[in-house]
Amino acid sequence: MRRHTRKILWLALIALTTVLAGCSGDSERETVVARVGHVDITLGELQRRLNELPPYTKAQYATPEGQIEFLNRIVEEEVLYQAAVNGGYESDPSVVEPLEAIKRRAMIQAFYRDNVEKAAEVPEEDILAYYEEYSEQFQVPARVRFRHIMTDTRGQALEARRKVLAGEPFPDVARETSVDAQTKAAGGLTKSVSLGRGLPRLGMDEAFIEQLFDWKVGEVTEPLRSQNGWHVVKIEEKAEAGVKPLEEVREDITQTLRPDAVKALYDVVYAGLKDRLNATINEDAVRPKFRTEQEIFEQASDTEDPLERMSLYKEMLFSYPEGEHAAEAQFMIAFIYAEELKNYEAAEFEFGKMLEQYPDSKLAESAQWMLENMRNEDPEFQDLEGTETE
Repeated sequence: MRRHTRKILWLALIALTTVLAGCSGDSERETVVARVGHVDITLGELQRRLNELPPYTKAQYATPEGQIEFLNRIVEEEVLYQAAVNGGYESDPSVVEPLEAIKRRAMIQAFYRDNVEKAAEVPEEDILAYYEEYSEQFQVPARVRFRHIMTDTRGQALEARRKVLAGEPFPDVARETSVDAQTKAAGGLTKSVSLGRGLPRLGMDEAFIEQLFDWKVGEVTEPLRSQNGWHVVKIEEKAEAGVKPLEEVREDITQTLRPDAVKALYDVVYAGLKDRLNATINEDAVRPKFRTEQEIFEQASDTEDPLERMSLYKEMLFSYPEGEHAAEAQFMIAFIYAEELKNYEAAEFEFGKMLEQYPDSKLAESAQWMLENMRNEDPEFQDLEGTETE
């Protein structure tokens, strides 16, 4: 049986390899390479699914054997999907509701993208105002670009300069004479350097570069000393310090201002949609309804559940900390902890708070008595008026 299965696998492998090797048109892409129920899986589908894989994953299926393994995974997925459909899972709430939520978010994002992000434009006057107000951001220092011939001695530099002044092209003399391997092949040409910067690889510090600004474009300098040797320099380009042109920085300014433009357009779009769809909010239904201290106190007195009753007393204290029944509410919170919930640590804390905040209350004596006696098994109970009962 195992040999028979292996034979079938190799036949499929050969067939798939032949198809993949000869695939050159739509007809080959429509070749059926697997079937699950009424669904045909074509070579084109297999190739599409392979192309969707990340490069590092796709490499695992580069061989025909790997492609058959991947095809088996596609078949496995289709088998399970059809089983789910036959089982009625298309209408299962656990499937439908997440899909609807994803669809809802995707539709909102697409609407926002097309009607806000893509539609938002930064006004020209805003771009100009930003360019003028923040012009220091676009300042560029003076710059110079030059060719140079580097030598080991001043005499060699003088000889190189003599050849240039005699009419030999500077690049040719640089290629012939310069000991700077980095610029020699380019005829001694360097990159543009800003005032206040140096070229350390050439041994040129800031002061060396600064002196080059004293020479005019096209002039050839006297031999100049650097940390690496002697240089004869020809000034190729010079640019004065200034501000970058608006067109050069327009895109950067636009991207800086774009978030504000998007938000401004969104506010307009949202306000229009809200008005058109008659969207309203019933704030009164959300906010807690106003209740007097007496109403809350009476409701708490009529509530049987101790936790609900305590919650109402706390609500009353929060809303009316100096109210007529505040001391009584604080006492009752502690009393519920002690007598009904048997949480003596919480009761001690609440009785202590009552004595601290309402020391002149007629219930202060009862609170003190509870602190001293509530843990006793059968204490003689002192009522709220401070009279002792048997």
